[in-house]
Amino acid sequence: MHKKKYGQNFLINQHISKKILLNEKIKNRNILEIGTGNLALSKYIILNQPKKFLGIEVDKDLSDIYFKNKISDKIIFNDALKINERILFNNENFSIISNLPFNISSELVIKWCRIQSSYNCIDSMLLMFQKELAERIIAKKDTKKYGRLSILCNAFFSIKKKLLVSKNNFFPVPKVDAMVLNFIPHKINKIKNNSFEKLEKITKIFFNERRKKNKKKIIKNFSVSQIKKYNLEQLYDMRAENIENQIFYELTNIL
Repeated sequence: MHKKKYGQNFLINQHISKKILLNEKIKNRNILEIGTGNLALSKYIILNQPKKFLGIEVDKDLSDIYFKNKISDKIIFNDALKINERILFNNENFSIISNLPFNISSELVIKWCRIQSSYNCIDSMLLMFQKELAERIIAKKDTKKYGRLSILCNAFFSIKKKLLVSKNNFFPVPKVDAMVLNFIPHKINKIKNNSFEKLEKITKIFFNERRKKNKKKIIKNFSVSQIKKYNLEQLYDMRAENIENQIFYELTNIL
């Protein structure tokens, strides 16, 4: 039985499960799955012979399913926001595959960006989100959906839409469709090591009042010499959504 408090929507179409994992590099890789649920993805991941597979599941009532499928030793019952991914894989690199719990999906992806900022240990991420959230992650400047999430994620990953999944492929049927995104890490992060908090700060400053122009925000947070040196006056008459993400990364490195 699904539990609303966990944001559970179980994928029930095996054809879609296979389509999600098509062409993914799984063999001989460390794979972390968040929200193993009814094993819709897990069983196909395991068939692809990963080096090590671990699933994180918060709902202990699902333990019978894992016992019957003889994978209890691969499942850890815990809150995905509280685990230390690097310790689970002995500080080796790992990939993440997940039909994300809808209620914590943005928190999780920000957590993984923070990890990537410090350790560059994530080889890839294949993540399913509610469609609207996915659209925010891949949004470009000059659009209403462009904002903090897009800027934070794109600092570390090149992100592409892989698949749109109709809500009718889930039980219980959610209110919205889902979208699968592929995250491939940049060879070099767009911000300096351990600058993630600065990037969070900068994006908060600019997007908390996204309709206001940038002049006051810049004057308040950068010195006169910084404004002059980096020609920040050119941003004065723009709004946050008009600034491409690369400029936010440059502002982070200036801060």
